Amino acid sequence: MTDSAVPRMFDAVTVSTVLVTPSMIRVRFGGAGLAEFESTGVPDERLRLLFGDNTEQVARSYTVRAFDPRGPFLDVDFVVHDGGIAADWALRAKPGDRLALSEARGWYGPPSDSGWQLLVADMTGLPALTRAVEQLPAGSRAYVIATVPDRGDEQIVETQGDVSYQWLHTGLPEHGKAGTTATPALPDAVRSFSLPAGPGYVWVATEASEARSIRKYFHRELSWDPSRFEIKGYWRRDKERWQQRYTQVQDRIDAIREQAIADGKSGDELARIVDNALEQAGL
Repeated sequence: MTDSAVPRMFDAVTVSTVLVTPSMIRVRFGGAGLAEFESTGVPDERLRLLFGDNTEQVARSYTVRAFDPRGPFLDVDFVVHDGGIAADWALRAKPGDRLALSEARGWYGPPSDSGWQLLVADMTGLPALTRAVEQLPAGSRAYVIATVPDRGDEQIVETQGDVSYQWLHTGLPEHGKAGTTATPALPDAVRSFSLPAGPGYVWVATEASEARSIRKYFHRELSWDPSRFEIKGYWRRDKERWQQRYTQVQDRIDAIREQAIADGKSGDELARIVDNALEQAGL
């Protein structure tokens, strides 16, 4: 991604749609507008999709599931669920439909001495996780812990790596098919996982409070160096209630963030300070 505060945008045309599993739909984009799009090659690279018309647009972040510059073709997987503007668009999408998307950025980066990887995700992080599995080099060892609604949503992809899977079935939500209402099973599963010997790498993509719990486990309790893990919150449970509460304490959180920056804090250290402040505020 460029250094500009405004990311570069590309015009994409829907080529096809296909159900990967009952709860995941894949949209393939193409068109001349993607001719200059460049993938970072990082499996969890994310971009912004713009939905709506020119007068009112809503941006949502999604993983680049695959990119083929020869098309060019770019695949994005959407979790199927009720009430989501992106999911609704994907379910209705037909060839020729247009969408603007941004350049992409990724974070996954195992240190070169990593003898194993632990990859953890709910349905929202599954596209990045499966892409990471596909890209594992021969002889590498990885362990997957993932939540999906039921057995039909499990995804096991081709890879040169040696991969073990632990699937946690959350059940279907009351009104639809999505996996974004998962119970907080991932933090418990991660804590129960017997970490292999030797240096490793942990990558996590899940609900924000679950991500914070897992980050706290590795950083505070196990004292892992931040270079050994990348733990992202992809969405937030009870977002409206959380936003209302955050509004009440925003000034305090902003002051803590600004003071930390003034003290020279940045990156993972800054994120940890803000996480602590949010936790103390009950968020």
